[in-house]
Amino acid sequence: MRHLKVVIGLCVFLMFTPTQADVLAVGLMQGMAILEVDGKRVVIKAGQTRSGVKLIESNSRQATIEMNGQQETLMLGVSLTGSYSEPTKSVVRLPRGENGHYFASARINGHSIRVLVDTGASFIGLSSQTAKKLGINYASGKRGRSSTANGIVKNYTLRLDHVQIGGIKLYGVMASVIEGNFPDIPLLGMSFLNKVKMHEEQGMLILTDTH
Repeated sequence: MRHLKVVIGLCVFLMFTPTQADVLAVGLMQGMAILEVDGKRVVIKAGQTRSGVKLIESNSRQATIEMNGQQETLMLGVSLTGSYSEPTKSVVRLPRGENGHYFASARINGHSIRVLVDTGASFIGLSSQTAKKLGINYASGKRGRSSTANGIVKNYTLRLDHVQIGGIKLYGVMASVIEGNFPDIPLLGMSFLNKVKMHEEQGMLILTDTH
């Protein structure tokens, strides 16, 4: 796969009964949702009904919808089957952003942060400034050196307690913390991506939990 720098805007795939309509959350925001219903993209404001789906309320993290007379909470990165049971494998769909870049909302050691997916990075990459904000004791990691635009700087390699993207949560993920403020946005590298199934399809990066 070519190098991807991926912005993460998470998607959710839902199967509903009895009509078995497919609903995909492409984007969620306050009072509005962008959905794909049976492959047709619709923009719905709170109180409106489009393609048989009514949006009750929404914010950037979740939406309450009504379909076939039933209300459901639609959350980013969570997949449900037609029987409303949690699937054995979590799937996260990441729509391609401008210039082919993708960004994601992640949780690192329980803290929410925006990350840039980069298949060229061996580990999850964090600046020491970001690590401090996340409460990571990076100085306890293995010391090394990295070459950056600002010259040779110290880095620290360690395992993060857990990293979560949507419904995919991995434990003991390797990270490299670079002294200073580079990178300015954390990189979701191969220490995470190698542990999931990853492929591109119709302008989306699809991550599937393999655990």
